[in-house]
Amino acid sequence: MVNVVNVRSIFRPLVVSVDGDERLIDAAERMQNEQVGSVVVMIGGRFAGILTERDLTRAVAEGADPRVDTAGDYMTAAPAAVHLDADVHEVAATMFEYECRHLPVVSEGGRQVIGMVSIRDLLGTAIRLAGPS
Repeated sequence: MVNVVNVRSIFRPLVVSVDGDERLIDAAERMQNEQVGSVVVMIGGRFAGILTERDLTRAVAEGADPRVDTAGDYMTAAPAAVHLDADVHEVAATMFEYECRHLPVVSEGGRQVIGMVSIRDLLGTAIRLAGPS
């Protein structure tokens, strides 16, 4: 019997967001305080992208000033996203294809982010499905 697991059963419904014009230092502080590896970036009240740990690392490597440069300057714009009914295999393939560790989970219309799924969520699922050794 094959276990079919979808995003609905593993995603985190917590959405931590920042405005596109928020400074990188504030976005990083929010990520630290909320203990998340990425935040949703909103511009004009709409989902515009995500800012990840990797994006922050890139900003530092490029010499960004975290007190001046913004989340919108370094976000991953229009990132790949998944729906609640996506199979975890699809999620893993998407992460592999786009070389990312976080995917926004979007509503059916794709306009609203309702959560995030991370590589950690996938790994935890794989361990649970494998059962005791």
